[in-house]
Amino acid sequence: MTERRDSAEVAVRSRTGALTLSPLSEWTSDDVWTMLALLADAQDLTFRSPLMPGTIHRLSEIYRAGNGGTCGVVVGESGARAACGSRFGCSFCCVAGDRDKSLEAMIEDEQYGHLRPLNDFRNYLLAIQWDMSRRELVGRSLSDAGYTRIQADTYSYLTRVDLLKKLCSIDAAERDRAEEHSGALVTGLIPDTEENRALCEPQFEFVTPQQLVAIDFFLSMHHYAPHAFPALAVWHDVNVLGRRYPVPKLDGLPKTDIVLHGWYPVGQYDREAPSLGLRSFDAEQWNPYRHPGRPGRYARTTGGEQTVYFEEASQFEVDAEAACAFVTCTYDTAFMLDTQHRDAIDSAHFWLNEGIVKLPTGMAQRYQDMAKRGQYFSRLAQRLNLTPAGLDAHLIANAIGDEEHDALLRYDPTQLSLFAEAA
Repeated sequence: MTERRDSAEVAVRSRTGALTLSPLSEWTSDDVWTMLALLADAQDLTFRSPLMPGTIHRLSEIYRAGNGGTCGVVVGESGARAACGSRFGCSFCCVAGDRDKSLEAMIEDEQYGHLRPLNDFRNYLLAIQWDMSRRELVGRSLSDAGYTRIQADTYSYLTRVDLLKKLCSIDAAERDRAEEHSGALVTGLIPDTEENRALCEPQFEFVTPQQLVAIDFFLSMHHYAPHAFPALAVWHDVNVLGRRYPVPKLDGLPKTDIVLHGWYPVGQYDREAPSLGLRSFDAEQWNPYRHPGRPGRYARTTGGEQTVYFEEASQFEVDAEAACAFVTCTYDTAFMLDTQHRDAIDSAHFWLNEGIVKLPTGMAQRYQDMAKRGQYFSRLAQRLNLTPAGLDAHLIANAIGDEEHDALLRYDPTQLSLFAEAA
C-alpha cells in the first residue's frame, strides 16, 4: 500500500491501470471492530447500516469459536474489541505454523465439527511437504543447450492425483453430512434453529466442476497420466462409484536439501521421441464437419506451431456452465471406460477444441511447450519400455553434471568454424 501510495480519499492507478481506493488504509484494528460494534446496534444509528446486525454477531461468534469459546469480540458500547488471537484465512494455509490453532479450536464446537477434514488435509500437506519421493523430477524449462533440469520440483503426478482424491472425498462427505443433518432436522432429532437450518446445506465445495475441468486440462498434459480425462476419472471414482479416500495422519519429515541430479538432453522435445503437443489430427479432420463455421482447420501459436483449435480470453478460463453439463451429464461410466484407452493428451485437445477451456491471449506457445514436454517424456517412456519409476531412474542415470552443462552453454560453434578456416 505504501509503494502504491494508497489513500482513503484519492484513487491511485496501479501498474495494471486499475484504480485503487483504500478507505481503511489509516484505520487500526480497534477502529474496525468499533465500527462493527456500532453497526451491530442498528437501532441507535442515524443512518441505515450497510450490514445486517445478525451478520456481525455471526462474525463475533466465529471469532469466539476460533479461540475456544473463552474470549470473543465484544460488540457493544463497552468491552475490548479485538480478535483475541483468532486467525482466519485460507482453510489450507500452511504458513500459519505447524498447527492452525483457530481451526482446531473451532472444530471442538459441535457447530463447526464439519470443518475437521479441512484441518486434517492441511496437516497432511505439511507432513508431505519435504517428502522428496512425492516430487516431480522433470524440469519445466529448457536451457539454451537443449537440456532440462532433473531435480525435485513440483508435486508428482501421483501426489496430485492423491490430493484430488482426498479433496473430492472431503466434498462428498460434506454433502452426505448435510443430507443426514437435514433428515435429522425434519424428523425432529435435532432442534429447529437457525444454525441447524443453515447446516442442512453443504458448507463448502473445494472441487467444483469448473475447477475439475481446469485440473483435468493440466493433468492430461502430464507424461505420467495413463489415459484421457484423468481428473474426471477421479471424480467419477468418488462420486459415482462411491469410493472414499480418507486423509491419514502422518509425521512430517524435516526440511532437507533439494539435490540436483543433473541435466537431461531433450533438444526441443524432439531428440529421442516425437512430440506434437496440442496439435490434433483427429480434430483437424473432423472439425470441417462438426464445426463448419470455423475460419480454419487448425490454429497456431505465437511461435508458428500448429495446434488444435483454441479460443482466447483475458486469462485462463473455463466455461462453468459447459463444464458442469459435461461432468455431471455427459461423463458417465460408459464414457469413462471408453476413454481409459485413449492418450491422456486427447482430453486437453477436447477441452480446447470444444471451447470449454480458453487460453490467455497471446500465451498459446506456453501451453504448447507444456504439452510437448509431457508428450515427449510419455513417448520416451514408451520407446524405452519404461515404467514411471524406470523413467525417473533413466533420467537420473543419463543426466550430465553442472560443469559439463555449463561447458555446453559456453560452447560457440562459430569459433570452431573460424579455427577450421585458419587451419
